[in-house]
Amino acid sequence: MNNLPSLTNRRNRRNFVVSNPAVDPATTYAGVLSSPFVAPALKLATTLDKGFVRQIDGIQSKAVISNLSSTANIQAASCTWNDGDNLTLGEQVLELTDLAVMEALCRGTLLPTWVGMTGARETMTAGSPEFVNFAMATVAAYTSQGVENGIWTGSTAIAQGFLSSTGTFDNTGYRLSKIAAGGTEAAPKATEVIVTALGFNGAVLLTAAGAFNEVYSSAVANVPAILNRLDIAFYCSPKTAGLYMRDLAVSGSFQGVNMQSTNQAFDTLQYLGIPIHVCPGMADECLVLTYEENLVVGSNLGTDRTTAQYIDAWQYDGGDEVKIAMRFGLGMQVGIPADVVIGAYDVVIGD
Repeated sequence: MNNLPSLTNRRNRRNFVVSNPAVDPATTYAGVLSSPFVAPALKLATTLDKGFVRQIDGIQSKAVISNLSSTANIQAASCTWNDGDNLTLGEQVLELTDLAVMEALCRGTLLPTWVGMTGARETMTAGSPEFVNFAMATVAAYTSQGVENGIWTGSTAIAQGFLSSTGTFDNTGYRLSKIAAGGTEAAPKATEVIVTALGFNGAVLLTAAGAFNEVYSSAVANVPAILNRLDIAFYCSPKTAGLYMRDLAVSGSFQGVNMQSTNQAFDTLQYLGIPIHVCPGMADECLVLTYEENLVVGSNLGTDRTTAQYIDAWQYDGGDEVKIAMRFGLGMQVGIPADVVIGAYDVVIGD
């Protein structure tokens, strides 16, 4: 299992926290002052870092996501007022879940990595701003991985993700997810496509029985209006994207892949001109088609409810342990559930 943040993420992380060099050990940073430490824990999650969803920060507890729908509202002119009554206001409520990170680290354990990155062992001194930034950023990077997973499949702490509420993409978790449970009579549910057996397998993925064709065809039949959105996108896991790229190569067509370089990046993938957003937190054997503005992730960044704290044990008992605590709120919601098409196997999304 690869638990180490990528070199790119480490580089981004370091740039993020160096912007706040004034560090006072055993001090709690709240609100805006906590952002250089808490923001990377959230915003380095791939789905957020790449802007694959709509993001709303500064929420205290709840936020109402409104949307308008209407039938034809143009009528023949007359001298009397005739209310067409064609506009319908719909709304979804995004509610934050209060979350906490509490980690205890030993400076001696971090020493080899710190020396390798900076070459300056002397900056390991207790209370060194450079080391505090490094320790906080290390915890933030690992936290962002958990946030990425929670956005999509939820967890015991995060609760409802877009695809599941249990951390596992199964029928129980899916039925309580934001995509499945967000629909009501006033806001119809997502279109569920039971993908043909083996539809996510490499040899089938590019065929008519493959997941991409089945999900796209369902959108054409049920919600064609979303295909005209400039921010429409497919969402899938790295595994699904990898199989898709491999099958394109084997087929010799390379359609949908930017061939300007020999090392293809996931960022260039598309299907029928629609971008494919590759999200590490997405479940395998699942494909979502909607538009970026429709998937909303909210947080309380910038409010007094976000805090970050660095506690150095040497000040109290002479120990070599440091403790890092962060508190923040996170929540997900789907603006218009009916504008989502999701494809998966029957065992997950079947009744």
